[in-house]
Amino acid sequence: MKTFYSFLCAVSVLCLVSSCDMDSYIVDWAPVVLDITATDSEGNSIVSPDMPGMSLTYFGKTYTLSDGPYYSSQATKAYLATLYGLVAVPCKTESGDTVYHLCFGEIDGAADIDADIVLNWPDGSHDVIHYHCSDHKEGKNPDCNRWWLLNGKAHDGSSFSFTGKSLE
Repeated sequence: MKTFYSFLCAVSVLCLVSSCDMDSYIVDWAPVVLDITATDSEGNSIVSPDMPGMSLTYFGKTYTLSDGPYYSSQATKAYLATLYGLVAVPCKTESGDTVYHLCFGEIDGAADIDADIVLNWPDGSHDVIHYHCSDHKEGKNPDCNRWWLLNGKAHDGSSFSFTGKSLE
């Protein structure tokens, strides 16, 4: 009888293990952050924490420039994107100078989105970044259909550089 129970337990464990879906993968889609640089006609950066009139419009909401945090300090794998808005971020150059970039985000990398992001520059000009992300494929080789347009033209990635901008 003891052998029968041992056999029954072994078969039960084998059935449980073999019924697990070993091809399941949990995909942690990274949040998307736009990195934006802007220079005047002489190549000098115009980005600073104090840029009156600088704003960005996304899904009908206008974000003004701030110097707050642009990333999360969470130390967990269960990371959720937090939309911090439009932030001036200090960066060191190779020569040790500090320049600023504009960062906008975080946009949920797992969400299906098809939206315009309008940059409203201090000089009154506008640039339109179109962000599209859809068809998320989970599994061993995760993928999605993600692309960008800048003023109607194909653009590679979430870093954008603008020249000939002015604060007035």
